[in-house]
Amino acid sequence: MGFGFLLVGYMFAFLATAGMGPYIFGGVMVGSIFMFLGLKELRKYDPVFLYAVIGNILLFACSIFGASVWAVDTFTDANTAVLSIVYQSVKLAVALFFEISMLYGIADLSRRVDYPDTRQKAFRNMIYVCIFNAGQIVALTPIITSLETSDRAAILTILMVVQIVYTAINSLLLLKCYAMICPVGQEDMPRKKSRFAFVNRFREIRDAKDEKAIEEMKNYYEDKLKKKNSKKHGKKKKKK
Repeated sequence: MGFGFLLVGYMFAFLATAGMGPYIFGGVMVGSIFMFLGLKELRKYDPVFLYAVIGNILLFACSIFGASVWAVDTFTDANTAVLSIVYQSVKLAVALFFEISMLYGIADLSRRVDYPDTRQKAFRNMIYVCIFNAGQIVALTPIITSLETSDRAAILTILMVVQIVYTAINSLLLLKCYAMICPVGQEDMPRKKSRFAFVNRFREIRDAKDEKAIEEMKNYYEDKLKKKNSKKHGKKKKKK
C-alpha cells in the first residue's frame, strides 16, 4: 500500500542521518526517493497525502541544496557561513512541513478507516515534532551560537538524542501502519486485494458511500421520472 517504502525512506532520511553531521544530505536524498514511492501509492487511498508528497519533493530539493553547500565548502575557499545558515533554516522549515503533512495524512487515513488509536498517536507525534523543531530554532539563535563550544555541543547532543527518540517513535507508528496491511510472513508476496485488511476496510467504507450515492441518485431520477410522467398524464386528461 505504500507504508513499507515510506518506513524505509523515513528511517534513511531522519533516523539514520541523526549522527551524519555535514553529510546528512546523502541520507535525506536516498530516503526521499523511497518516501516518494510510498506516498505516491498512499495518495491513491487518501488525497491528503498530496501535502506530504509536496513536502517530500521539497525535502529532496533541500538535500541537493545541502550537497551544493558541502561541495562549495569542501572544494573551494569561499566562505559558506551565511549559506550554511540559510541551508539549516530551509532544511528545518521543509522537514517540519513534511513530517506534519505525513502525520496528518496518517491521522486522516486512520479516521477514514475508523482506527482511532492510530489517529491519536499520529496527532501525539505531531506535538513531539513541533517540540523538537522549536528546540532547533532556539539552537540557531545568536544566544546559543555565541556560547562556548563545549556548551553548544552539549545542547546539540541533547537535540540529537531528542531527534533519535521522536524519529524512532514515528518509525514505530509507520511500522504499525505497515503491519496492519501486511500479514506476517507475506511481506514479499505480490499484493492481493483480498489479503489486506486495512485496504479492504477502507474500500468497504468507500464502497458503502458509493452505493449510498448511487441509491440516492437512482431515487432522485426515479422521482423526477414519476413527476414527469404525472405531468404528461395531467396534460392528456386536460386535452380529453
